[in-house]
This record gives sequence, C-alpha cells and structure tokens, in this order.
Amino acid sequence: MARLLIVDDEAVILIQLKEYLRDMGYEVAGTAVSGEDAVEKARELNPDLILMDIYLAGKKLDGISASVRIKEEMNIPVIFMTAFGGDQVLERVKNVEPYGFVLKPFQNTELKAAIDVALIRKDMESRLRESEEKLRSVVNTANEAIITINNEKQIIFWNRAAQTCFGYAEQDAIGLPLVALFSEGDAKVLEPEVDRIIQTGVSTILGKSLEVSGRRKGDVFFPMECSLATWRMNRQVFLTIIGKDITERKKIDQMKSDFVSLVSHQLRTPLAGIMGCVDNMLWGLSGTLSFKQMEYLQVMKEISSRGYRIIANLLNISRLERGVISMDIRPVDLCYVARNAVQEHSAAIESKGVKLAVDFPDEEILVLADKDKLFEAISNVVHNASKFTDAGKISVRVFSDDSEGKIKISDTGPGIPPESMKYMFTRNQILSGNATYKGGCGLGLFISKQFMQLQKGDVDVQSRVGKGTAFTFRIPLAQAAEG
Repeated sequence: MARLLIVDDEAVILIQLKEYLRDMGYEVAGTAVSGEDAVEKARELNPDLILMDIYLAGKKLDGISASVRIKEEMNIPVIFMTAFGGDQVLERVKNVEPYGFVLKPFQNTELKAAIDVALIRKDMESRLRESEEKLRSVVNTANEAIITINNEKQIIFWNRAAQTCFGYAEQDAIGLPLVALFSEGDAKVLEPEVDRIIQTGVSTILGKSLEVSGRRKGDVFFPMECSLATWRMNRQVFLTIIGKDITERKKIDQMKSDFVSLVSHQLRTPLAGIMGCVDNMLWGLSGTLSFKQMEYLQVMKEISSRGYRIIANLLNISRLERGVISMDIRPVDLCYVARNAVQEHSAAIESKGVKLAVDFPDEEILVLADKDKLFEAISNVVHNASKFTDAGKISVRVFSDDSEGKIKISDTGPGIPPESMKYMFTRNQILSGNATYKGGCGLGLFISKQFMQLQKGDVDVQSRVGKGTAFTFRIPLAQAAEG
C-alpha cells in the first residue's frame, strides 16, 4: 500500500483529503501545514508520495520551496495542489519537475488518476535507476575500456578501465574529441568512418575487431584492439568503443615467434645434413645397397623432406608475423615460375599414377611479383594437390585477362568439407585444425595466401566434397601496372 504525506494549511482540506485517500486504498502516513513542517515530516516518514499545496500562507517556505529541499535531500516525488494558477507559478513549478498538478476543487477520479500515474512513474524511474546502477557497476568493473561518443564525436562516457588504459580521469576525458585517443595515422582512417556511421549508421568497421595504435595521456602510444557499435536515442546517434591494451599480448606473440624462428633455424641445419647423407647413399656413394636398405632410405628421405618443408614453413610464418618478409617485386614470366613449381612435384604426382595435365600459353605472361615468393606460393598448392589426390588428374592452367595473370590448379581429390572452408588460409587452420594422416596442417596454404597478398595478388579456392578442389591465383600484369 502506498504511503502518502499531505501538506496543506487548511484543516478542512486535510480532513477531506485523508478520507478520500483512505477510501481510495492509500495509507496517509502523516500531514503537515507548513513548508518547514513538510520537510521535517518527509525526513521522518519517508513517504512514497507527497501531495503539496503551493500556497502556504504566512510561512517562510511555500510549497514550491519546500519541494525543492525535499527533492534535493530525499528525492521524494511531489504532486502540487492549488486553486490559483498563472504563468509565473507554473514556471516555478516546472523547475521542481513535479510528478503531477491538480487544481482545487478537485474531483476524486482526477486526484486518484494523478496519484496512480505518479506512483507508476516513480516505480518505473526506480527500476530504471536500479538498472542503470547495475549497468554502471558492470561497466566499471569490466576489464575493457568502454567509451561512448556523441554525434559531435566527443566523449560522453568513460569507465574505470578507460581511465587505466588512457591515463585520463573521467572528468578530464569527458568532452575530449575521439581522435585524441588514437595515433595521427589511425585517427585519419577512423574519423571518416565515424562520420559515415553518424550520418548513415553504416560502416565496414562496425562490429569488427580492429588493431590500432592508442594514444595515452602524455602522447604515449600503445597497441590496442577495439571494436565499435552504434545505437540511437532521441534521434541522436551514439557510438560505443570497447578496447583493450594488447601490449603484453604482443610481447608474448613476439616471444613465441622468436622461439619458433630460433628452433626452426637450429633444426633445419642438421636435417639438411641428414638429407644430404641419405641422397649420397641412394646415389651409391657409400657402396652397393640391398633392396631393403634402399627402401628404408627412401622412407627416410620422404620423412626428412616433409620435416624440412614444415620447418621452412614455420620460418616463413615467423617472418610474416614479425613483418620482416622482404619483397623483390619486378616483372617475371608467370609461365616460367609455374612450370618450375609444377616440375618440382611432377615425379611424385606421376609415381602415384595420377595424370598431370598442364596448359601453358606459348607467349610470356609478364607479372609484377617476387619470383621466389610466387614460386613458393604455387608450389605449396601443387604439393597439397599431389599429397591428397590418389587417383584421377591434377590440372594446371596459366592464362590472363586485361589486368591479371592467373593460374588455376585443379585436382580430383577428396575435396574440402564446408566447415573447413571458412578457416582456409587463416591462422585458425594452422593452430586448431585438421592435421591429416598425410601430414597436412594448413601451413602452406596460409603462407601462400600471405605471399600473394604481399604481392598485391590473391588466391581463392572452390571445392566440393568427393569431387575435388580448385585454387586460382591472381597477380597483377606488369603491363597493366605500368599503364
């Protein structure tokens, strides 16, 4: 049952209101006849709602002044009652933000409606305030920096993690422009995208994880991962940025990469020595070998070659992740590179009884590429086709259009399951998936994709389970680039 406090300096109205309210099902917690008395009773009784007469004759505090004190101190909602109006009174009443306004003499139904609406509003505001407090608590305990900007691209919300991340206290951060949080280069990229989001609600960066350079107070820069989301309220667009400092993660990644590079270098040298000794023995330099010895040496050669290839791939991945891959881009004949890459695996393909079909044009197709990186990218895919195709045919076709040289490598192997296609060419394929009984773990495909993109080209894949797989390489023509 709602508890009400009645404030009026006329005893007859107080008695009448008490009867009305009790009949309506409300509890009258108390009454007051002056503004000062109303403030004291509000402190003492803490009612759910106050019915306040505006004019309280002969007192220092009228109803409006008393309501201001009650609102500031206790935030108890007030409904004003008066027999007099006027613009000046209404203007003062609005500043108090009352929950209702009823004119004397009032009808019971009007009074009840005003009280019910006020109590509903109070309950809704209380729930909203509780929800906001819970949300603020969650946001402030989050490990990620959470920042909200308005359509003027100024910060209007800043949680504790943002303070830790960027070094600004909340009162200093509020009002800062968004670009103050990023390096100059990243700010130039982000600002037009933010403008587009504010104007249209659409952008290619929304919902994506971005790696940027954050700017801490004092112009200290650090690696940062963030994502952006947009929302609207009262026809205004707001943008929330969730980000975190990834300095430690970058250090760990660098340590892993350095470790892989070091171990790979240490392993490759003795393995190359083993392969050289095996080859010398197979060539007869150590004397005549029995059939069984030849068989064992062939197995050793195959295992060693596979291990050497994996180590070389690990080194390439380490270099890619550290950004130390150098590119020597110059015009090269795509047919020449493709022919050599296919030749490297032709013996292995034909030894399995798989047909190798090549279709190269007679004339050169000059492309802008790093010859060694292009060779390795193509070789990795031909090697995969050789490894997984046990019957049928492997086809390699070189051709061009107006702007690109192209190579299509098709096989009749088992194909790639749809669930694996989305991880193709990604680090996820390396780290989490699908090592096979033939030693495939995705290293070569990841490297091929990276090498092609570094040469402003690309490689795509199409596959059907049970039907085979086709990879298509694309690389800019030298003539097209010059034109």
